[in-house]
Amino acid sequence: MSRLSVPSLQVPAGALAPALPPRRRAALALAAILGTGVVVGLVFGLWPRLDLAVTSLAFDPALRLFAYTYTPSLQAIRDVNDTIVRAVAISAGVILILWLAAPRVAAARLPQALSLRAALFVLATLVVAPGLIINGILKPFGGRPRPIEVTQFGGTLDFVPWWSPFGRCDSNCSFASGEMSSAMWLLAVAVLLPPRWRPLGIVAVLAWALAVGGVRIAMGGHFTSDVLMSAVITALTVWVLHALILRPGERTA
Repeated sequence: MSRLSVPSLQVPAGALAPALPPRRRAALALAAILGTGVVVGLVFGLWPRLDLAVTSLAFDPALRLFAYTYTPSLQAIRDVNDTIVRAVAISAGVILILWLAAPRVAAARLPQALSLRAALFVLATLVVAPGLIINGILKPFGGRPRPIEVTQFGGTLDFVPWWSPFGRCDSNCSFASGEMSSAMWLLAVAVLLPPRWRPLGIVAVLAWALAVGGVRIAMGGHFTSDVLMSAVITALTVWVLHALILRPGERTA
């Protein structure tokens, strides 16, 4: 007796979860960034004492200090973040110089992802977000005292909400967090990964940034709103510069 052959049903790859077009992905990413910024800004703007409540969890009222300030493991996270940021910046600089000095060699030897536009994008996001916006404008002129400087935690200055420009900090102020911005800047690298690895890379950067931001809160260096708003500002900068620098090249290709 001959066997009845049953034709196999083959589902094309991606049919069950079709990939979103680039414009749609970009729009969703922008909506997520802006939505997070609005929620964080409103919550900590309308209830500013929430910042004090979260920070108080890391403050020892008996000793009148932040107990985790000199914890080696937390300091190690700061050191690792600084090393990663420096390594990525130097690598992007070397790639940029190679493209400018020997474009034929760069085209022949470097992977497609390490293009001239990619190097420009990575360096531009570093200069604009952590460099210009956070450390060049907000921290010197924001006026918000750090947690260790306010009266609630043993300091001498009055607490002000994240949006207030009337704090009495003179320089290197609390809003916004430079280290959080540098950690979130690594999103510029994550979005350059191949599509199959890009979501994992973005999730890894977000998790790492939360760890760095948590360390700064635990040490009394920043309020929660400083950390979260810094993340939003940096992510938005990465999105805008990606649209200006990389997306025109993608359309040309």
